[in-house]
Amino acid sequence: MTADKHASVGVLYTGGTFGMRPSARGYEPSTDLPARVDAALAGEDLPLINWLDPDAGPPVGSSDITPEFWYRLAATIRRNADNHDGFVIIHGTDTLAYTGAALSFLLAGLERPVVITGARAPLGEPGSDALDNFRGALAAATCRRHPEVTVAFNGLLLRANRSSKRYGTPQHLFSSPHWPALAAFDHNGLRWAADLHAPDWPTAPTASFRADARIVLLPAYPGMDAQTVRALLDTGADALILEGYPSGIGPGSDPDFVQALADADSAGVLLLGISQGQYGTVRMGQYATSTPLAEAGLLSGADLTREAALTKLHYLLCCDVDAATRKDLLRRSLCGELS
Repeated sequence: MTADKHASVGVLYTGGTFGMRPSARGYEPSTDLPARVDAALAGEDLPLINWLDPDAGPPVGSSDITPEFWYRLAATIRRNADNHDGFVIIHGTDTLAYTGAALSFLLAGLERPVVITGARAPLGEPGSDALDNFRGALAAATCRRHPEVTVAFNGLLLRANRSSKRYGTPQHLFSSPHWPALAAFDHNGLRWAADLHAPDWPTAPTASFRADARIVLLPAYPGMDAQTVRALLDTGADALILEGYPSGIGPGSDPDFVQALADADSAGVLLLGISQGQYGTVRMGQYATSTPLAEAGLLSGADLTREAALTKLHYLLCCDVDAATRKDLLRRSLCGELS
């Protein structure tokens, strides 16, 4: 399936390698990317491209992305939704999966495809993948068959909140360990997976950005102790993600560590456990050492990626719901982010 040439696609350039140019300080985001892309695609049979101001600040490298950026970007897309059939976001690759996961929650119910893409090498440089990724993103953005937030990169279209760069390779920067690719694309167009069904997810609550929402991430490691947990929570954290060993558990036989989690839960801190393993899944109760952690208030993140776990927690902390509802929503799949 190729891009619908009668469709209108809103394109937002936020920064990243895709649009960078060399400078005396190294590669920096450019200010003339729309003109460069339009010139490179001149004469191709493509949909109407409307370059939009992301209203999220000047183009930046992805290492400078903040949660506020996600909310401003989502607000821009919602404001422009009635005038566009879909959207493409050009983004740096290092935090692309975080932005994609965040937007999957913030744009729930939009009923427009939103496709995030980037590049390993800047547009115009030898061997750059920028235009191929952009063409694939345009094709996905004009198809209402699957109106969700996706990542278009290196010939594959992935569910954004299942994607991760952490487990990619130099050839395939992004992987989706727990969910198959939604489609593949090349110069012949987009080919959807044969057994793909349109998503039917519950209505998610609306979130308003909270600048003071704080989440800490603690990977399990030999020697981790209660003092570390308490020091992190003393920063005023609202939530803690325990990234357990690949089996999904931490030091549940350490009573002081378990008590530190229990104290945090009593104080209203959201506690979520995910796995460090690429294909790991948290199953509380499978191992005896996980039971004390669950009893202390650690919720199972099942097969959530780190990116989806962090952004879902941030989203829920910004929703006007009570603590019990927040915990319930954390355990449920809102946008296909967990199995």
